[in-house]
Amino acid sequence: MYESHFGLSEKPFKLSPDPNFFFASAHHGKAISYLRYGLELGEGFIVITGPIGTGKTTIGRSLLASLNDSIVAAQIATTSLSPEELVKMVAAEFGLAVEGLSKADILIRLENFLGNLYLKKQRALLIIDEAQNLSSETIEELRMLSNFQVDDKPLIQSFLLGQEELKPIIELPQMEQFRQRIIASCHLKPFDHEETKNYILHRLKQAGWANNPQLKVSIFEPIAKFTQGIPRKINLFMDRLFLYAFMEDVITITTEHVEIIIKEMSTELSGSLQAPTVKEPALDVSLKSSRLETKDMSDAARHHKTLFDVTGILDDVIYRKTLTIRHLDQLIREKRKYLSNTSNDPLDRKLAESKLPENKFADGELVNKPWFKQLVKNNSEG
Repeated sequence: MYESHFGLSEKPFKLSPDPNFFFASAHHGKAISYLRYGLELGEGFIVITGPIGTGKTTIGRSLLASLNDSIVAAQIATTSLSPEELVKMVAAEFGLAVEGLSKADILIRLENFLGNLYLKKQRALLIIDEAQNLSSETIEELRMLSNFQVDDKPLIQSFLLGQEELKPIIELPQMEQFRQRIIASCHLKPFDHEETKNYILHRLKQAGWANNPQLKVSIFEPIAKFTQGIPRKINLFMDRLFLYAFMEDVITITTEHVEIIIKEMSTELSGSLQAPTVKEPALDVSLKSSRLETKDMSDAARHHKTLFDVTGILDDVIYRKTLTIRHLDQLIREKRKYLSNTSNDPLDRKLAESKLPENKFADGELVNKPWFKQLVKNNSEG
């Protein structure tokens, strides 16, 4: 909505991961370097962990976008999969037909596929996103897949991206063999004040921002504090801030505008970027708990997190739709008023003289906005 108004080539703060917007902070740059190192080495596991919204998926997609033809890659986002289900999903992601086959048959077909890649001087890369949802047995299945080798060279390599709950699973005693095959690991952290500023400016420049609207330097500190330096939260906040600037014809965004958005989003279910007051069930990683040795969190906890994320997205969409409808309604009021003063067309006069609700805008407030003038001009020309 606001992209064309500010001369942007695309939406700078979209929520979907986009490798073109990858920002190499100290931790994110380290993570992508580890992944590339693992690729060059051609063996071993790389594990990247971090809180929700810190950019793990974007890192994975950024790596995929940089691969050459020698790597045949697949990226999957997991739910709670059994070892057999994981094998079936991996094979399907590489384009193999698996319907009706047993696990043994799928493994044979997968090994043949990997062997053919080797003959063509290629190898397979598997990126597992949301790996914290996997049980220790399922992660162990990934280690077994790495045993597909030719001349002591693995035919498939796996990188794991997951939330912090992945770490205690890997630290379980029965995961010793898997840990020995991890060649590097990295934990992503939220941005600090300066990184938040650089992240915002980086995304804006990628979208063709030419200092319109202008941004006061003082806005970045409260944004960093409110969003807690989480990239996804920063995107949500900045998208709302730019929408507000568009609707209110703001030329320079100041801390006053930032505080308005903070106040709005603090009272909304989805828009609130503060930590939720309802805590997810704590995870007991006691070695005596056989149940939690195979699952990183309960089904209820996963469902709670999923519903919370979905609610957030939907509520934000509803807010935007409501805001747009209000402005369109106000625009129609002003258009009718404008026609009553300028048009001699009988239909326009009839429309203008129809009964209208009381106008809540001060005279001239809306008609002076550039997007309203453009709309009136387009309608007049039509």
